[in-house]
Amino acid sequence: MAGRALGAAGPDDGTCRNGDFPKLQTHFELRTATGARRIAFLADTDGCPSEARGCRTASYVLAGDRLIAGRVRGAYVCAFFPNRSGGAAGWMRADQLAAAAYDRSPPLNAWLGLWRDGDDRIRLSAHGGLLIADGAAYWPSADPSLSERPGGPNVGALSGSTRPTGPRAVFNDAQGQGEGCIAKLELVGPYLVVADNDQCGGMNVSFTGVYTRR
Repeated sequence: MAGRALGAAGPDDGTCRNGDFPKLQTHFELRTATGARRIAFLADTDGCPSEARGCRTASYVLAGDRLIAGRVRGAYVCAFFPNRSGGAAGWMRADQLAAAAYDRSPPLNAWLGLWRDGDDRIRLSAHGGLLIADGAAYWPSADPSLSERPGGPNVGALSGSTRPTGPRAVFNDAQGQGEGCIAKLELVGPYLVVADNDQCGGMNVSFTGVYTRR
């Protein structure tokens, strides 16, 4: 499970959940659920992960489902299951996730297309061997109700060009002082894992997430 973190890595407090999943990992791998027909995610609360009934969450995967695996903690691995309702994350026993084959050195054309995570989107194109990004992100959504956000959503943008290194690409709009948008992208099979530095738009706007191509 060699790899590199997409987000800032601090002391491991055992957190494994949706939302900041891309920022909490030191590596990413594509895995396939094996064994039991239904495998429950395990919580990251006190005393977990373990096989205790109190650690089992309501979220689960079925044998054959593909997941993105992250860091290991003892016999468990932090995993994310992409789906149309935003995905699910939690701890799973490492021996319940088998390695899945995918291209770890994808060609430039493997990146291209329109990628979406909910309302957020990133369009990737190529020019002269470089990867070009054009993205938009929103909070709380692209079209919130007037009662929720009478002034409309907070918005963010991702742009620029870079040259991927293996399955990773970094777009850096910071101006040398740590101010500006930095987004780290990694292709994990059919998924695009993105982690940014929370400087890519208005308050609460972030491109961090797991994207699928549309």
